[in-house]
Amino acid sequence: MDPALDALARIRDLSQEDFEVFRAALRTLTSKTFIIRGIEKEQELYHFTVRNAALFEAWFACMDASIVRDEGLGVIAFQGPGSARLHFTREEICAVLALRLLYEDKKLEVFLTAFPVVTVMDFQQKYNAMTGEEIKKTALINVLRKLSSGKLIGLDSQDYADPEGLIQLYPSIALSLSRDALDAALAFLRDRNASGGSAPAEDDGEAS
Repeated sequence: MDPALDALARIRDLSQEDFEVFRAALRTLTSKTFIIRGIEKEQELYHFTVRNAALFEAWFACMDASIVRDEGLGVIAFQGPGSARLHFTREEICAVLALRLLYEDKKLEVFLTAFPVVTVMDFQQKYNAMTGEEIKKTALINVLRKLSSGKLIGLDSQDYADPEGLIQLYPSIALSLSRDALDAALAFLRDRNASGGSAPAEDDGEAS
């Protein structure tokens, strides 16, 4: 039997309770992209998916998709075909870059919370310094809302423009952008800023 079919056949061996966890994990991955171990309500989904990785890999292979696991980060990510990916504006891509740099700065610090935390002002300052442009209030709100819904960050308030508002930096940030991609994007921004250019804000990228 094909190994993938053999793995799928294990579905019938799941207990009713495990089958419900399987369904919940599938829903989370396909609707929210990430399962994050550090989020308390997702710990059961995370550990179940790790234990049953072959089953999930076989299931997603049927839809030309896959999962990526990083047990060091404690993140499982869904990678769908191009048509299933979120499209980001360049403004949003720059925001992910800024958050990725903040995550690198903060990840070795010890926190009382499960994730590194920065303020909205910290993010604005990093974004402005990196792009050479000041992010406007409306753009700030839209970007933070989009990245929160994409499960790259968590926000403690719905007032996204509050400079003292706290942003939790989820490890999914690191998984969504490789070090090589980060270096390439930063090199592009340095060259663009040096030449005095500016990036338009139309759709120009995809999320995994």
